[in-house]
Amino acid sequence: MKPKTHSQYLKLLNRLQKSKSSEIRESKSRVEKELLVKELCDLIPKYRTICLIDLSRTPSSQFKELKKTFSKYGVIKVVKNNLLVKALEGLKLKNYEEVVKNLRGPNAVFLTNLNAFEVASLCRKFKSKRFAKPNDEASSEIVIPSGPTGIPPGPSLSMFGKLKIPTQVREGFIWIAKDVTVAKPGDKLSNELASLLRKLGIKVIDVGMNIRMIYDEGLTFTRMDELALDLGSFRNDLLNSARSAINLAINAAIPLPEVMPVILSKAYLNALTVSAESGILTNETTQYTLSRAVSKALKLASIISSKVPDLGIPTVAQEVCAESSQASKQPQESKEASGSEEEKKEVSEEELSEGLSSLFG
Repeated sequence: MKPKTHSQYLKLLNRLQKSKSSEIRESKSRVEKELLVKELCDLIPKYRTICLIDLSRTPSSQFKELKKTFSKYGVIKVVKNNLLVKALEGLKLKNYEEVVKNLRGPNAVFLTNLNAFEVASLCRKFKSKRFAKPNDEASSEIVIPSGPTGIPPGPSLSMFGKLKIPTQVREGFIWIAKDVTVAKPGDKLSNELASLLRKLGIKVIDVGMNIRMIYDEGLTFTRMDELALDLGSFRNDLLNSARSAINLAINAAIPLPEVMPVILSKAYLNALTVSAESGILTNETTQYTLSRAVSKALKLASIISSKVPDLGIPTVAQEVCAESSQASKQPQESKEASGSEEEKKEVSEEELSEGLSSLFG
């Protein structure tokens, strides 16, 4: 075989091998995609809520924490958008088109049986920390604690001095002498401080989650403020609604087990009032009816006495004064009566002794 022909043969053989291997890879990739779509078609119907989490600004370390936390409440997977679209189209979920509209960029799919409000609350609570970068804004007070830093003395000492952090050199390392507040909320972090915090392994910047949308049994939410729920005010509104419902049931005499004792007590009191107002005497109403009649009579006497004093009708005040004066006279009369009785007693004893002496001589 000529050298030229041999070379062409080798090139052709190499091209065939490459095309065959690429076909194998494509075939393998196609099978993997089909299996992933089938897995999604099996998973999605088992959960009521689909949450799309934007991963474009999420560090891999934060996503690992997110996956660990959210796995307690469902399944979280990183899926290519076109594969998720195929799965949704195959399932034909209600309003699935709204999910497709929000598929852009890298996303994680969180499948859970929590409702949309619970998912939003969970996402708001989830925050992790990252290392600070120059010009980052401190969200809270940053304190560098005292103790060993693990940094050997050298050029780093000047960095501590520039940031006014008191240090000592012990056991061949830099030690921070006391706790130091290096930034307050709202302060922008300098290059030196960001670099030092990274060397010390202190993460100070909060990293939240960016939710693209939440799909809950046909309802879609793209704004998380729509799902912000003030539990305190909601609890108060619920209690007020319950009170109003109970009052309505009582006033309308709706025979519900929760309000029947109150309805019966109210009906009993109303019956007593009507009976007393009508002057019907029963064992339950006699005392109340008579007391009410006396009260009305005294009030009428007071009005007549003030209008026509010549009639000499005693008012309530006059009766009270008469009773008090009579009560003051009673002790004096009782004293006089006791004195006279003692005198009578003394006389009768003398007479009795004289009679006995005359009788027995």
